[in-house]
Amino acid sequence: MADLTTLAHALAHHAETRSDTTAIAYANGTRGQEDALSYGELYRRAAVLSTVLRSLPTRTHNRPFVLIALPNGIDYVSSFFACLIADAIAVTYHPPALSTARAGQAYDQRLAQILRDCEPSAIIAQPQLHQRLRQVSGTTGLSPLILDPQQAADTNEPADLTTAHAPLARPDHLALLQYTSGSTSDPKGVMVSHANLVHNVTGMARNLGTGPGQATAGWLPLFHDMGLIGMICHPIWAGMSVHMSTPAEFLRNPLGWLRTLTRTQATVTFAPDFAYATAVHKVPEERRTGLDLSGLRHALSGAEPVRPYTVERFTKEYASCGFDPHAMMPAYGLAEATLVVSCLDRKAAPAFSEVSADALGKQRRVEAPSGSRRTVLVGCGRSLADDTEIAIVDPSTRIRKNTGEVGEIWVSGPSVAGGYWNRPEETVNTFQARTAEAGGESPNTYLRTGDLGVWHEDQLCVVGRIKDVIVHRGTNHYPQDLEATVESCHPATVRAAALSVPVPNDDAHPHTGEQIVAVTELAAYGDDTDYDAITQAVRNAVLEEHGIPLAAVALLRAGAVPRTTSGKVRRQEGVRRWNAGEFKPVAEWRREQIPEGGHR
Repeated sequence: MADLTTLAHALAHHAETRSDTTAIAYANGTRGQEDALSYGELYRRAAVLSTVLRSLPTRTHNRPFVLIALPNGIDYVSSFFACLIADAIAVTYHPPALSTARAGQAYDQRLAQILRDCEPSAIIAQPQLHQRLRQVSGTTGLSPLILDPQQAADTNEPADLTTAHAPLARPDHLALLQYTSGSTSDPKGVMVSHANLVHNVTGMARNLGTGPGQATAGWLPLFHDMGLIGMICHPIWAGMSVHMSTPAEFLRNPLGWLRTLTRTQATVTFAPDFAYATAVHKVPEERRTGLDLSGLRHALSGAEPVRPYTVERFTKEYASCGFDPHAMMPAYGLAEATLVVSCLDRKAAPAFSEVSADALGKQRRVEAPSGSRRTVLVGCGRSLADDTEIAIVDPSTRIRKNTGEVGEIWVSGPSVAGGYWNRPEETVNTFQARTAEAGGESPNTYLRTGDLGVWHEDQLCVVGRIKDVIVHRGTNHYPQDLEATVESCHPATVRAAALSVPVPNDDAHPHTGEQIVAVTELAAYGDDTDYDAITQAVRNAVLEEHGIPLAAVALLRAGAVPRTTSGKVRRQEGVRRWNAGEFKPVAEWRREQIPEGGHR
């Protein structure tokens, strides 16, 4: 694969050398069957659509931007590769949620922001959405061509397209814009080049030992970096077969994911921590009969903090299904570094490090006397590639931290993206940082991730997000630690969020500053649910384990804790909803001093 310079060329290569091998299979839950394309069919469909994209008007780089607004499925994959073959710039997105008018309005506003930002020449979407997309485009003053991905499905083009439709992509060209969540600001388009993609997927294939004859299976959203690059780009580069479904299908039936892993004997899967936790809590032991996970060599866990409790429970409970504990692979990455930054060695079992919680909170050396409060960190391995450097840096002084000291994770290497589209100042601040060293600044530039981490026992341990750190009585607390405590303190508590909410400075509320509230979804509830016992369990656990007296505990229905599409808790959005009174608790407890906000 060394002579293949882009993913488009890799697909063309596989279309010639393993034309009849399954490339993509999509499990259609509504029809109860799997649709599939071979490598030859996938290249043919993508190449035909690429002929349309090659003729589009261009606005920059002499190449068009093409927004893909499709659900998970074969059409999304073929449309994405059509962009790569045509050397068009793919803008990965998703179709609108149709469940509520409010959800639709929020989607339209965000879509309009993205359209104004990148000014796409075309949008690929299902026909039933064309009119709506034209209306949203009209509010921006743009009129992109709206395309149906199926127009390339029934084609009379000749079977051999590798000459007539040879890929135009070049390594130094921009391949895609990966828009960030935009939960706390306007969405930003991360500029990922073809070279970035190849470097990252090559590192994954080398570290995971993947190649032809193997399969991967998953359900992650394809507009998200872990879904698109981990579940599609990496296996296509490696010549594997991909079996995919949808996030909605996973949430409806988590057992389906495990059955697909069994049926396909997939060697690799990608999922966030909450997915493995869901497999523990939502798939009872009696329903695991017939599962065979012995073929799974690597179960990557990323996109959100990897919790020791989840790793231990999943590996223990699914050992009877043939799951090898060494297969669990904690990893760290982000869209700004294409995807993976670090991962566990493929022959190593997950490593847990018990460290001082007090020292961690004060960002001192994490080793401390045994008498101090302890917490457990999960190792996410070392750099994906030898030419990738991970530094732990003081975010204020820009001085490198020593091993065992907490700081911001900085990354340098060929997988680091080119910056944010149309945001030169933010690009300089985020992608072109330099460490302060003796005699001046470092010659290398680094990506500032905004994540806190520490090197411990030769592994990168991710501690949390800088902006999410909760400061209580002069000590930093990491919200995911509090959330793990809440979720494990009572059988009814699942998927929690720890929120630091401001207290207004007025006569009615003289206790100014920040107070900590916990909101948690309930696994089940009814007339006989003892809500007081649950809230008391949450309060006691957080106080005993972290020394924090909670100001409020809210018990919520399933799905009420705001999360990104990859499963990360949107804590700042949670604070906004709390202050606006938008949470509708099943039950709640409040300390007298906390303001009622909208909850009256």
